[in-house]
Amino acid sequence: MKINRIVLTLALSLLGTFAVFTPANLHAQTNADIARNAFEVTETVDINNFTFTSVAIPAGKRLVIQNVSLSGAAQTSGSYVQPIVILSSTLNSGASNLRYFAPNPSVTAPGQYYADVQTTLYADTLQVSPAFAGYTPSFMSFNVVITGYLVDLPK
Repeated sequence: MKINRIVLTLALSLLGTFAVFTPANLHAQTNADIARNAFEVTETVDINNFTFTSVAIPAGKRLVIQNVSLSGAAQTSGSYVQPIVILSSTLNSGASNLRYFAPNPSVTAPGQYYADVQTTLYADTLQVSPAFAGYTPSFMSFNVVITGYLVDLPK
């Protein structure tokens, strides 16, 4: 019996220490939390604007991206072009992280590209940019739909 009390005391001490050093804002998001803080934006990127376009994230919030959907067109006078959409995000004023999304060509409509990607990406800041591989496109334009939800930043 005495050993069980010692083990119980040690276990409770460890749990207490864990609770002290664990941030209080770490909690599971419920479906109600996600629905209440839903986020969706559509950005248009094209060959005439090869710069990063900022996505507005409210101050004091972090965006959790769950899905990126791409639809658009690209043409080239060369043999092929692979359009790419880049998402550039930062966390806690850290370095930029780049995520590349390359949509698939349509089998029935040449020059049309589509993708719907489930993902998990965290962003305190977010920018979207077009890019490509292969021959330089003579035309390229995409709608980028970003969906997810917002969470409060730790204070």
